[in-house]
Amino acid sequence: MKKSRYLVIVLLLALVLLISGAVQAQDAVTINWVTISGFYTDWAEQVASQFEEETGINVNIIDVDIGQMYETQVLESVADTGAYDLLTYDAGYKAEFAESGYLLQLDDYIAAADPEVIAFDDIAPALREVSSMWRGGVYGLPYYTFTMGYFYRCDLFENPDEMSAFEAEYGYPLGIPENYDQLADVAAFFRRAPGETLAGQTLDEDFYGIGVMAGRFDQVQDEINSIAWSTGAKVIHDDGTPGVTDPEFLAAAHLYVDELLPNAPPGALSSSFDQIVAQMQEGLIAQTAAFFLDQYANMVKTETLIPGARICTAPAPGVHSWVGAFGVGVSSDSKHPQEAFDFLAWMAGPIAQRQFAIGGGTTCRLSILTDEALIAENPQTMGHYPTLVAILDHTAAANFYPNYLFVPQGGKIYDEMTTWYSTAAAGEQSVEEAMGNMATAIERQCGGACEVANDALGADYSPVPMPFDYAAFIASKANDIEAWVAARSS
Repeated sequence: MKKSRYLVIVLLLALVLLISGAVQAQDAVTINWVTISGFYTDWAEQVASQFEEETGINVNIIDVDIGQMYETQVLESVADTGAYDLLTYDAGYKAEFAESGYLLQLDDYIAAADPEVIAFDDIAPALREVSSMWRGGVYGLPYYTFTMGYFYRCDLFENPDEMSAFEAEYGYPLGIPENYDQLADVAAFFRRAPGETLAGQTLDEDFYGIGVMAGRFDQVQDEINSIAWSTGAKVIHDDGTPGVTDPEFLAAAHLYVDELLPNAPPGALSSSFDQIVAQMQEGLIAQTAAFFLDQYANMVKTETLIPGARICTAPAPGVHSWVGAFGVGVSSDSKHPQEAFDFLAWMAGPIAQRQFAIGGGTTCRLSILTDEALIAENPQTMGHYPTLVAILDHTAAANFYPNYLFVPQGGKIYDEMTTWYSTAAAGEQSVEEAMGNMATAIERQCGGACEVANDALGADYSPVPMPFDYAAFIASKANDIEAWVAARSS
């Protein structure tokens, strides 16, 4: 009898534990986050594991190729499926995601969060504006910046023979190009054929003056827009009408097609950023056009692959290249918005971002971007931070934010650019024809003149490029971390 009662008690306890476990399993929350495949997914999974250990909330990482990111998320958001709790968006389609109701406004969540965890004011102001803000509200947090600068082989630029030959041919010293005409001069100068010499060495194969991303990918618009913005040209005018057929914009596109492309490797018409990194690592190119500074950790590997090579960074010519970030926001149809926000705050917060930076990621947080000791300890992954800070500081001071970032159809317009800019680059249509089609596409997407909702930028908003003191940059910041630290400390 005692054994029977004991067995019944054991069975009842086991049943209680089983039911309790089932209930707990049912109560466990899983957050689904769509993000970019590759290095950033690997880091995201590490951060998710730490968050899961601390909170018990599961994070399911759904990695998507960057080329499919926009369409994948829009389809689910329009259908209101609730499949994703966190959406990843480019600065170019932030306005569309917010305006279309795909993202929750986060102001109340941020106000209720631990200030040390969220540290919203620690996000670089320029990146906070382009990646988080829409009509004065917050719709997401940036978790890495792809802001564009300029990479070059400073060992070649500082070679006495090359310096002498360049100045003799062009009438001014070889150095960091201050405008795109100078960039084109440098590209033409460093184009060499087999049998010619480069820095005193006879070449066995072709060497190219520049690497460009002219393939039918998102990156071609980033390069052409950067040239246009440096001259004051606009994709969309302040009155919402297209600016891509203006003489200034056409001149920028012609410079890209007529002067940069001919001095790039033959694979330029199928290249994106990965190919440019490979070209630099293989010793095929002397410089980039406007290029993503987040690729520094990959670019600097050139120094171990090419004897004597040194990789340096600087602002892109004219400074006003693409300044942006990938942001993450809470999906408006999330079943677990608070838990999704909690993970977002953790992932984009100072602790996780510090690990990200050390591992080779390019953070958006000023406390890390300007951490002098940390940069000095990690020059192979953070050596570009002085350049990035100079660009971000200048962008914020100039209040330069292109109009199309503040158009509700921005994502669709950005997508159109891939088609028409690459069409011009490939010679499938003339620059004038392709930009005419781009202008028609802008009007079609907006249903006429676009609404430019940049009122929240304030009365002093003026999307006009400002001059940049390259001499001061070179003296105090470029590629010399000790000098940069001293300059910021003084």
